Amino acid sequence: MYVRRIQALTIVVLLLFIVTLPQSAVANGGGPQISGVSVTDVTDVSAEISWEVTSNATITTNLVRYGTSCTSLNKIAYAANVSNPSVVLTGLSANTTYYFKVESADSSGTSTHPADGCRDFKTDAPTTYLLSLEPTCGMCGELITVDGKAVCGELIRATATVADAGTYYICWGAKTAANVVCSFTANRAGTYTCEFFLPLTYKGIHTIYLVAGSPAGIERATTTFTVNPFVKISPEQGPVGTRVTFNGYGFDRGQQIQVVFRGGPVATATADITTGNWTASYTIQPTPGGHYTFEIQAKEGTDFWPFVFKSFKVIPKITVSPESGTVGQAIAINGTGFGSREAGIKVTFDGEVRNQNIFADADGCWNTYITVPARTRGRYLIDASGALTRARDVDEVTFTLVQGISVDPTSAYVGDTIIIKGGGFAPGETGIQVSLDNVPVPTPTITADVYGCWESSFTLPASAYGNHTVSASGPTTAAATTTLTTKARITAVSPTEGAPGDQISLTGNGFGSSKKLTVTLGGIPVSALSSDRTQFNGDVVISFRVPKGSLEGTRTLVVSDESGATDSLNFTVTTKTLSLIPLPISPENESKSRSGEITFRWQGITGNTGYTYTLQVNKVDGAASWSRANITGSSYTLTKDEALSQGTYSWRVKIVDDYGNEGPWSDATEFTVSPIPIWVWVVVGLVVLLVLMVVAYRETRFRVTE
Repeated sequence: MYVRRIQALTIVVLLLFIVTLPQSAVANGGGPQISGVSVTDVTDVSAEISWEVTSNATITTNLVRYGTSCTSLNKIAYAANVSNPSVVLTGLSANTTYYFKVESADSSGTSTHPADGCRDFKTDAPTTYLLSLEPTCGMCGELITVDGKAVCGELIRATATVADAGTYYICWGAKTAANVVCSFTANRAGTYTCEFFLPLTYKGIHTIYLVAGSPAGIERATTTFTVNPFVKISPEQGPVGTRVTFNGYGFDRGQQIQVVFRGGPVATATADITTGNWTASYTIQPTPGGHYTFEIQAKEGTDFWPFVFKSFKVIPKITVSPESGTVGQAIAINGTGFGSREAGIKVTFDGEVRNQNIFADADGCWNTYITVPARTRGRYLIDASGALTRARDVDEVTFTLVQGISVDPTSAYVGDTIIIKGGGFAPGETGIQVSLDNVPVPTPTITADVYGCWESSFTLPASAYGNHTVSASGPTTAAATTTLTTKARITAVSPTEGAPGDQISLTGNGFGSSKKLTVTLGGIPVSALSSDRTQFNGDVVISFRVPKGSLEGTRTLVVSDESGATDSLNFTVTTKTLSLIPLPISPENESKSRSGEITFRWQGITGNTGYTYTLQVNKVDGAASWSRANITGSSYTLTKDEALSQGTYSWRVKIVDDYGNEGPWSDATEFTVSPIPIWVWVVVGLVVLLVLMVVAYRETRFRVTE
């Protein structure tokens, strides 16, 4: 009885165990336990199948067997050997029922689920390819660089719905590699996005393509994007002189553009024939301060039409020149962008008004000068304001006050008094020394005031023409320098008038150092200078003679040297008559001459080469006159060509020195030229011939007789 009870209990326990075992394990007699089988993410071409696997051994296989019939599961998809395998079935047909069972195996055996049949799912209806953009229109407001290429800053999101896995391209305007703006890879059918920046392109509606496989692949979908023109102005405000740049994007290709400002065109451009972009610029000319509008006009047909208006504000500005200097220095202040004909403009230095009651012109421009006031070394602010322009609207300009000196005048003659001023020295500093070209010059004792400023004077010593360095330094302050220019000057001429050949003495200073001299009088070079060079210190001490050919009257005497130094003054050229009068000797008064080739003799100066003579012969009846100058001796014989014809003549002579000064004419002496008539010479010739014939005859006769 007891044994039977034990057997019955054992049978019950076994039955309960069998009931609780997973059905797969029972069916296969071993293998892992499978549970939690599910189908998810079903599309028209794909689905995902996942399950859970429990096993005490290593999983060796996870797979799905599927097909369009439960009795023909002829396709296999493997999953990783994990406890939660998952398989994505792809390439499915749309709107179709598929049957499947999952299978897992370990070292103990293989399990399937369901063990005695299969499960099923149905794919979705076919998916349509779609492409959309966000936004659908836009403009190029800002240029950026992406991958080394300029594009617009407008970001566009492309959303594509695809029916299959693969690589897809978004192409702008054409299905080529050059026109790809973004791409994506789909691992299954579904919706995907990619982003890109608006390309530089022309105005109008552009087609965007969704292409599968390659940029030139199968066209799956299209959409459009509208590009609107846009103009960017940079900067949007500035003072006169600001260069304003206009960048136009998305205009018609090749379209002509003009920029109008204050009623007139100031710039033109032509849109690019590929992108429709253009660039123009304009520099703000003198203009009163305030708000203005640039009108951007585009040519439509034969006329320009307003397209867009861009605002620009002209702001006031001052400039300072120079931007650094010393006490007492004059600096120029220029203002632009103030009100048209604005009054009451004033300039301040370190808050102190240095100039006021300045008036702007019609374009809001003005200029003035201020003198740097006494201040210690440092940086100071210069500002300006007016009746319409507030000081806070004008950017202050910084002026740096440095140690420095100034001289007045800045160019002077030797011996002039030079006023010298200094600033930026140590307050109360004494013993300040002034030098010219590093050589100290005498000055009274110099002591700086509480601002480090001082004033003194010195006499310009002998110095050569040109620039010289004036310096000043103190016991605690390094040397400050400036430039002083020495000018050339003729200091004395003696006498102040003279005739050609007269001796003249001249002195001067401030000329070049040891330079070659040139002297002219009335434009005529002076030769034989006593010295043809300046002295080392620029002094000139020379003597010369009034040059030959100098015309009587007031003439300019010019002294210059090869360094460029020059000075001039007026000199009076006079005339001089020589006291020497030659004495005519022959032909004598009332003498007769049988020949026209006459020799004239006179008594003059012997042994002197500094004089010549001028001979003049006049026919008494006034019918002819002849003269000869530059005769060096005391006689002259007429040549055959100069021979006088028959008649009564008078002759006279005068003396001339090397400088052209002349003496009085001698007394005129008359003579007659009376040559022998031709017939007389004929008769004489015949007589001579006859005599020769007689002589010849007698000679012949005597020889025959013998």
